Amino acid sequence: AQGALLLFVGRLQTRKRLDVLLRACAGLPTESQPRLWIVGDGPARGELQSLAQVVYPAAQFWGARHGAELEPLFAQADLFVLPGTGGLAVQQAMSYALPVVVAEGDGTQADLVRPGNGWLAPPGDEAALRDILRQALANAPRLRQMGLESYRVVSEEVNLESMVQVFTRAVESVSR
Repeated sequence: AQGALLLFVGRLQTRKRLDVLLRACAGLPTESQPRLWIVGDGPARGELQSLAQVVYPAAQFWGARHGAELEPLFAQADLFVLPGTGGLAVQQAMSYALPVVVAEGDGTQADLVRPGNGWLAPPGDEAALRDILRQALANAPRLRQMGLESYRVVSEEVNLESMVQVFTRAVESVSR
């Protein structure tokens, strides 16, 4: 899938593990390396941009985008990747019919990600993330099917009630 587009949207901070994502992309065979769009701002931006120049210059940093500014970015993406903890953009990505790769161990998203619409990646494991990306990018029609399943999950299953439960669990796990 030459030119497949991976999208990350979120705050640029260390716990998001974008360093692992950059290295995982760089570790893919040259002919299957995706375009990578990183949307957001935060304390780790300078460091990540420096790393990207060395490791994966194809990465493009968009800075902070909100609301309607995000729509064309989500609309062009093939796969949404959240390599570290935290991030409510997963539900948004799913509403744009995107398959998702999300770090395990972040209870906020686990209910949303299943084999039919995405992958759970061990956080911080570059080799595992690279293997998931290789598998995802190898089959564009399957990726589109998974995106449709994401949309189905978010439109049929994610309602206000389940979001409240997710937030409650997140708050409880943080306060523990």
